[in-house]
Amino acid sequence: MIQVLATVVAALGVLGAGIALVTTGSRSTALRVLLDMLVAAGLLRLTGEQTWRELAATVVIVLLRRMLSSALTENFRRSARPADPVGRAAGG
Repeated sequence: MIQVLATVVAALGVLGAGIALVTTGSRSTALRVLLDMLVAAGLLRLTGEQTWRELAATVVIVLLRRMLSSALTENFRRSARPADPVGRAAGG
């Protein structure tokens, strides 16, 4: 039952990320929604019988979420900055 619930939460995360992208137009917001829901699904899976392997997998997922979120958010911010006008880039 917990595995089914975790799968539903993950699927809702994908749906929620899509809705966040359409409504806000922000890729970073959509990414955060998706990653948070995937972490929630992983934590739900841990409520059942837990092994050290499952716990380690969850730690890796949380760390990846943090690194991806930071890296992609910074990348999105850089790509969203307006480019210099042609005259300025040429030094004039």
